[in-house]
Amino acid sequence: MDYIQKIVAEDVDRVTIKRILDESLSEDDFYCQKSRHLLSSMGLETDAVLMLLAHHKSSVKYGYNLSSTSLSHLLELSKIQEKEAPLKRLIESPFFLVKACWLYEHAPYFFFYDKGKSEDRDSLIIQFAKQYETHFLKNRVAIDTWRKIENPRRIRATTFWERKIFDPVLLIEKVKGDHIEGLELSIDFHPFNYTKLLPEELTHEKREQIKEACLMSGIKIDIHSPIVGPYTPSPDPTKGKQRFFDPTQCLEVQHETIELAKDIEAGAVVIHLIDTSNLKTLADLIEKAGGSNVRITIENYCQTKERQTSDLFIACAHEILNFLPREIKEKNFGITVDLGHLNIEGEDPLVGAERIGNWCLDNGVYFRVHATDNYGNLLFSPPAYSADVHGNVSGRGINNALIIKLLRSMGHQFNVIAEQIHPLTPEDIATIHGAQSCPLDKSYEAFVRRGKERLSVTELGALIEPEVIKEKAYQFLVGMKGVPALREYLVYRKIQDKKHLSVVEAKRISQDFMKMPQKLKADLTTYIDDLLLPIQSETGSIQKSELDLICQNISGALFGTLNNEHLNQIFSENRTYQKGDIICEQDRPGQEMYFIKEGEVTVYIDRSSVASLGPGEIFGEISLFYNVNRSATIKAAKERTKVGVLTRNGLENLFKSGQSYAYDLTYRLYNILPERLRNLNDKYKAAIRALHLIFDGDEKKIPSLDHIQMETNREKSDFFPTLFQNEARRIYQEVKVFDAEQVIFAEGDKGDGAYFIMEGKVKVVALSSNFKEILLGELGEGEIFGEMALIDEKPRSASVVTITPCKMAFISKNTFNAFIETRSELAFRLMGFICLSLFRRILRLDSLYSDIKKRIEGSKGFLNM
Repeated sequence: MDYIQKIVAEDVDRVTIKRILDESLSEDDFYCQKSRHLLSSMGLETDAVLMLLAHHKSSVKYGYNLSSTSLSHLLELSKIQEKEAPLKRLIESPFFLVKACWLYEHAPYFFFYDKGKSEDRDSLIIQFAKQYETHFLKNRVAIDTWRKIENPRRIRATTFWERKIFDPVLLIEKVKGDHIEGLELSIDFHPFNYTKLLPEELTHEKREQIKEACLMSGIKIDIHSPIVGPYTPSPDPTKGKQRFFDPTQCLEVQHETIELAKDIEAGAVVIHLIDTSNLKTLADLIEKAGGSNVRITIENYCQTKERQTSDLFIACAHEILNFLPREIKEKNFGITVDLGHLNIEGEDPLVGAERIGNWCLDNGVYFRVHATDNYGNLLFSPPAYSADVHGNVSGRGINNALIIKLLRSMGHQFNVIAEQIHPLTPEDIATIHGAQSCPLDKSYEAFVRRGKERLSVTELGALIEPEVIKEKAYQFLVGMKGVPALREYLVYRKIQDKKHLSVVEAKRISQDFMKMPQKLKADLTTYIDDLLLPIQSETGSIQKSELDLICQNISGALFGTLNNEHLNQIFSENRTYQKGDIICEQDRPGQEMYFIKEGEVTVYIDRSSVASLGPGEIFGEISLFYNVNRSATIKAAKERTKVGVLTRNGLENLFKSGQSYAYDLTYRLYNILPERLRNLNDKYKAAIRALHLIFDGDEKKIPSLDHIQMETNREKSDFFPTLFQNEARRIYQEVKVFDAEQVIFAEGDKGDGAYFIMEGKVKVVALSSNFKEILLGELGEGEIFGEMALIDEKPRSASVVTITPCKMAFISKNTFNAFIETRSELAFRLMGFICLSLFRRILRLDSLYSDIKKRIEGSKGFLNM
């Protein structure tokens, strides 16, 4: 322990010092007066005593090594305060000194984001000391006149995001005022929120007050064990990680949390499952609750080493159960299913909760629910720090009410904790309370039977697939609410499958969908791709104006999370309009999109004003990627309205440039464009096959499509081949040579990499229903094919055959992925090239597809292909 050697002189008995420091860890006096007296009696100065006690407590008990420089600075800061200043008094508490030092060292990253000055951190510590003393140590709540609340709402609040209230008794009073049945008290240290408390801060007196407050009010209390803590080995979150993240790696603070739960007679303690290989340690933690009525409930988590599906979680829970003695199983073990974490892991929470609920029933295990809302493992940006955004429980990313009803129908009686960042709204409370208290006219088994019957006569489609029909949770939903309700539910699930969307975008789309008239909503469940991708409706079943309004909700979504500085550089071409000037016109073709820099524009559909847009807003993305007419007329609403313009050529130049300001956009398009291309590719192949069907496979009668050229110039690539030699050696795994008329890969083959044509020419083909070859296109020197195998796991969408002898560079998927993961300048150049290739192919296919549709309709009256 270096701090002992650095602080204590050589002639002082360091063995005795170490013994006193070890004994101080179990001292329940906030000021550790006994240990301070013993150390002082050995000739140590006051500052040295406090530094030793703080160092030892932080490193041995909490696993965080304090900086002696920080400790010395805080001690000096306390000395220059006024005589009655709280910091001057509190600094004499070793634990307060520890906590103040944690806060001081983390503040640059969590409060000031590397922009704060030293005096800003000093002010933060002074403010912290004042609030800690006033709102916690000296706070008193008069509970003598409290009365038990009658008929509380069946929902419990969490205190994890509470930023103003220190004292748990005040938190109980707040919940009492909200007329809800209980709360889950978060015990922790948060470097971003200093109101959180650890067990050793709650004295015997405070624990008695908490217990009495719950007894007088009737409020039920649970505890969420620490999950954050200081970041180690560095307070910089890019270099350190949460010390309390894995409960098996901070056992002492977990043991103290369980003892706290016993003292305040909490119902449950929630502990996360992080390390699935260390289940015996979790079982040992559960046994610490023995002899009490406290249940240690294991909660499923997300984004750990293993994907925590319901199946994996059940397997882990079963193994833990097998470690436990019978009495502990019955009285002290339980499960907390977190619906949001299931969603982040890519599992429908309705399905996962049903499976976990069934396991708990079969094994007699206590069960509770964390209700929350998120939109799956989508992109996120501040203020969210992960996709687990903990939205309001009345949201539609997760249908909490439906899941609660399903679990109740199975026979569960359980508590629901609303894990959301924002305070509970009346709608949140009504959502959970209504689901907890509404009558259910059938059992789970009866709902499932009725659902099976209804699904047995339901036509399969894009939403209701064979695996959907087999799922009991979906059978339950159909049995309770009917097939249309399942279709609508699956729309929300499909939205969350679009991994290129951000959390905010998915939330907006879901909410807009929820607000639509029922008829339009029913139509859209059949055309989910048209909801999510701005492509023209193929059937006309949805009015074009209605569809365009929906598409506007995600128009500009690609650019929605870029900052204004980058947007100004991306939209570098500026145009200025006067009030009333038309920027773009409805039903006219367009090939560019716009970013409003100054002023305001008005959106007109069929001459009616439908919206106004201001600085920072984007419109026209659909015309950048597809050959469709404008869905609305946009006019300048103010004089000197300034807009930035991005053309198709401008986007191509961005892909080629490798500029850092375009990195975010390149990465998003790299993830999005393959799906858009596949969508068009499937439609194009279907149209080609229809032509063959119309003309009975007679190639001579099929109208020629050779005149259709891509709208952008098909120049030889000046980007990919001009890598430096060392870069080329890293990327080109091997060079392959092919003879003429040789199959490189076939439609349906597993994709293992991409090919870059160095010499020669190839054709891309598919097979018709009678196994005749259909030409989809030709590629030559400087072009790439098979690139979607680098991005997704889907099989080859077409066959590629050489026309002439060819020489090609081959890039394997594994090699390419290794480059992309580096996020280096070279990685973004590679992504840019892939995006350029995909973008050009989308434009070409869209032209071909539009032309073929016209020919089909003109040839045989085939409509709605």
